[in-house]
Amino acid sequence: MRFEYLAQAALVLIGVIHIVPGIVACAPGRAVAVYGTELGNRDQELLLRHRALLLALVGAGVIVGAFFAPIRVAAMTAAAISLISYLALAGTVGFHELNGKTKRVAWVDVVALIALAVAALVFIE
Repeated sequence: MRFEYLAQAALVLIGVIHIVPGIVACAPGRAVAVYGTELGNRDQELLLRHRALLLALVGAGVIVGAFFAPIRVAAMTAAAISLISYLALAGTVGFHELNGKTKRVAWVDVVALIALAVAALVFIE
């Protein structure tokens, strides 16, 4: 039972990690502060805001899944896809090509992926 609480805490943390970029959906000017990336035009702003909103939705699902078992596997799967896809895309771009803030996002995703794996070991029998 003790490990279940730790796994729930890990999922809440992973959810928050996904929700934080949602700030960009509401305040696109924060993209510079969050990612170190200037928005070149309205199209880029729209794409970045949409991405932020989708990440926030994944995060909300993971937090709910931490406490509501029927959606837990689906929420954890969505988080895994989100984390792995970002890391894979960062790898195709070249980690050394990324700015410091974008590299930080990648390292946070590595930590979140490890936490997700631990939570999965606890919850998935």
